[in-house]
Amino acid sequence: PTLLSSHSSTRATCDGRRRARARRVENTLSRALSVRVRRARARTRRKARESCGAELSADSAATRLWRVTRAMSDSKATSAAAKDKLVWILIYSACSSSMLVINKLAVSSNGLPTVVSGAQLVVSAAVVAVMEAFGAGVLGPFERKRIVPFIVYTCMFAAGLFSNMKALMLTNVGAVIAARCCLPLIVCVIEWAFMGRMFPNTRSIASLIGVVLSASFYITNDTGVSVDGGAGMFWLLTWWLLLAAQMTYGKHLTDNIQMTQWERVFYTNALAIPPTIVLYFVTGENTMEMKDGDGAFFYLVLSCVVGVAISYSGWKCRSVITATTFTLVGVLNKMATITFTIIVWPSDFSVLKTLSLLACVGFGLLYVDAPKRPGHA
Repeated sequence: PTLLSSHSSTRATCDGRRRARARRVENTLSRALSVRVRRARARTRRKARESCGAELSADSAATRLWRVTRAMSDSKATSAAAKDKLVWILIYSACSSSMLVINKLAVSSNGLPTVVSGAQLVVSAAVVAVMEAFGAGVLGPFERKRIVPFIVYTCMFAAGLFSNMKALMLTNVGAVIAARCCLPLIVCVIEWAFMGRMFPNTRSIASLIGVVLSASFYITNDTGVSVDGGAGMFWLLTWWLLLAAQMTYGKHLTDNIQMTQWERVFYTNALAIPPTIVLYFVTGENTMEMKDGDGAFFYLVLSCVVGVAISYSGWKCRSVITATTFTLVGVLNKMATITFTIIVWPSDFSVLKTLSLLACVGFGLLYVDAPKRPGHA
């Protein structure tokens, strides 16, 4: 019995050791398998991250490339638009400045200003009609929604011309120039209030104020400002407001009525012929004889040619810039022409006046178009 008991105890101990070894082996294998599984899972996650990172990197590179391409295209478009603006401003300025000199020579040689204006209107309208007759396709359908706005514009123009004549009768040239130089200020306020434009930045405001101050200094050293009572002030203010309305309404036409530039030239000139005929009789030119001065016919023809050019370039220029910029360009053309006249014909030359005129032009060149407000583009 003692031997059997000892043998049973030994056997139990051996069985316990074998089970312990089996558990240790099982645990070791389990740990090894667990490590391998974890490593396999880690490798899988790493590969997934690398794949995802590659995709994100490719997507990011594509996004960056698209942004750079878009920025370059926007930059090219902006550069092309700026170049287009500059070209038409220069063309219009050249036509406007030369027109002042040519009109002076034409009127001086024949003595009938209304006849000169009427000839320019007829020729400009006739050029467009001839182009249409030869198949150029520059005129669209004659519709009420296209004609009526230009009738309103022409009425503004005729009323402005009449009030300008009355203002010149009751004030001096200095008062008219001063009012014209202040015109861009009121036009930029109208654009901000009614046409969806942002207010000009600090540089542009300084530019407009500099134009006014420089022009004031020139007028002070030239003729000064003389207004004949309340009537003179009334007609000067009326002309000023009508001109501001004409400038902003003209920009409204180019933005909201789709038509070719030649159509605008045709309607503007053709509709202005009847008021010019009325002025021809009202001013008494029908009872006057035309002078036959040196080069009268040549200057008349030349003024008609430049009239066509200024009509087209004026509407084209108006369509690519703001109403304030267009108004300012007109002011600078006037001041540049006066500067040219003083330098070429120095009978009334003055250093102070010349410097103030040059400063006026220089300040005007600093102006920058005010952009559209968000939601009005």
